[in-house]
Amino acid sequence: MTACGLSAVAAGWLVAGVAPAGLPDAGDPRVRGRGAPVEEGAAASSPVYLRGPAGLRAAVVPVAAHADGALALPGDLRTGGWWALGAQVGAAHGTVLIAGHVDNRADGPGPFAALHRAPVGARVEVTGADGGIRPYRVTARRTYPRRDLPADLFTRTGPHRLALLTCAGPYDRSAGRYRNNLVVYAVPAGTP
Repeated sequence: MTACGLSAVAAGWLVAGVAPAGLPDAGDPRVRGRGAPVEEGAAASSPVYLRGPAGLRAAVVPVAAHADGALALPGDLRTGGWWALGAQVGAAHGTVLIAGHVDNRADGPGPFAALHRAPVGARVEVTGADGGIRPYRVTARRTYPRRDLPADLFTRTGPHRLALLTCAGPYDRSAGRYRNNLVVYAVPAGTP
């Protein structure tokens, strides 16, 4: 599966040519230990809002995938797409995958461009449909070729984590998409 590309072309977007220069790959994307415990009696919830470092602020809506495997991201640059077949925030297991476009022709860089400046250790908060705010701590950042995203991003099993995804690398004008994806990994941070 891929996050960025064909939906941007369909919307008629033309980006500047290179995703924002950002921090290098760092940290370990694997979840070590159990992370912060899930509160007793706490229910999982669909994510509706994302807030993080460097100006990351975005509404979040559920999305599915196109026939080619690309996530069907919202057209609004200020809105991220939560892969609805994945985990919910507050779940005991699985990956909460939220993706968004890095930029578009009309507006330039969007909120997800901030992921390129999100350091390991940064705090990210995801608000659920139940109104609860779940804090996460960034543990890793990785850049992958757009067709080579790890399969474990798309799961409801395994340790609970958050994966934030946007476009990266040079823009391939002939294909109408960025060549890479940036994934910022985070684990539950517990109570502030």
